[in-house]
Amino acid sequence: MRHPSPRAHAGLVLAATLVPLCVFAAPLRLQLSSFDSAVTDVPDLSAQAVQNRTAYGLTQALALDQGRATLVAPGALEDADLLVGGKLGRNGTKYQLIYVLQTRQEPKLRTQLSYEFVNPRLSDRGVTVMAQDVISEAVKLEEARKAQAVALQPMPAPKPSVARAPAAPPPEPERVSSPPAPQAPREREPVASLAPEDPSDTYEARQQPLVVIHTGLTGLYVPGSGAAGFGAAVEPKWNITDSLSAGFRFDAGITMGGSIAARGTTSFSAGASAATLAKGEFLLGRRGVRPFVGVGAGMYMLANQSVAASVEGAGLNQSGGTFFGVAPQLGVDFGGVRLGLTYNHILGADVVVEQNVNAGIEAERIHRNYLQVEIAFRVARFGTPRRPVGASRY
Repeated sequence: MRHPSPRAHAGLVLAATLVPLCVFAAPLRLQLSSFDSAVTDVPDLSAQAVQNRTAYGLTQALALDQGRATLVAPGALEDADLLVGGKLGRNGTKYQLIYVLQTRQEPKLRTQLSYEFVNPRLSDRGVTVMAQDVISEAVKLEEARKAQAVALQPMPAPKPSVARAPAAPPPEPERVSSPPAPQAPREREPVASLAPEDPSDTYEARQQPLVVIHTGLTGLYVPGSGAAGFGAAVEPKWNITDSLSAGFRFDAGITMGGSIAARGTTSFSAGASAATLAKGEFLLGRRGVRPFVGVGAGMYMLANQSVAASVEGAGLNQSGGTFFGVAPQLGVDFGGVRLGLTYNHILGADVVVEQNVNAGIEAERIHRNYLQVEIAFRVARFGTPRRPVGASRY
């Protein structure tokens, strides 16, 4: 009968010892750490409210999956295996909640989970589902930490073996042994960085959709004559980056105005405009409230008429044609809504027809430059970047 070797026998004893320990292994101990919130206008999304809702979700998730993990009360740092923190902010019209998980034992590892939502309230079902993801990711992070800890342990040096010299060995010629080949040093497993990470660097660099269309209403004012009116504008644009865009602007409007002079002269002016411009914009920031500056250049189709009448006579001034001009713009983008101020400066004419009729008095000179105050809404967007959820850092 063959007996097992001492090495095999030791392996069986070690396995028999570790199996009961694995069966009765203690669950992972979780503890809530610091929570931050950049949302100050919604009480249900304050830092304390998010921490309380997270604690509620973890309690419900742990009740559904007992034995996998436990929640340690704040203050007992010596009993926690892993810390769970959170950061809440805005991403355009949505809210973004980022959970930060970090182990407490060496080597320290961390990972993040990201969620986006529109409703300014964390529902019971929502926090429970997010808590289940947090528990699953926490277990994986702790397993990865233990694996790295084992890999980082130094290899035990082999014990030197002592051999007896044989009696009366025969003489042998002296041998010159070559030095042993150098061995490459063993690479150590990377240890996760403990420096705080910026969520904008952790996730994708792009925050804005690739194509966006704005449309809105405009108020027109002619500084030279005092005429005012209203109109509309449409702007399809391609976001080259989050801060730089290029596209087109199409707008049209009408203006009217009049006055009564001291000697009883009555004047009236009216005008209509339509513009087709190529436009570029530069926005400060990547999301949220962003001031911007833009400039457009293109063709204007203008039609204007000015009439004056008094006891001394009457006058008529008419003009119409195609002109070239530029339109610098300043504004603020709030995500789904934007406000802007545009000055349309006419530089020259391509085709123009004018008519002046004077019978005693002259009509007011026609002014072609005009201001626009507008409010626009984002009516469509395409190519919204997708964000990875739970991008692991180990």
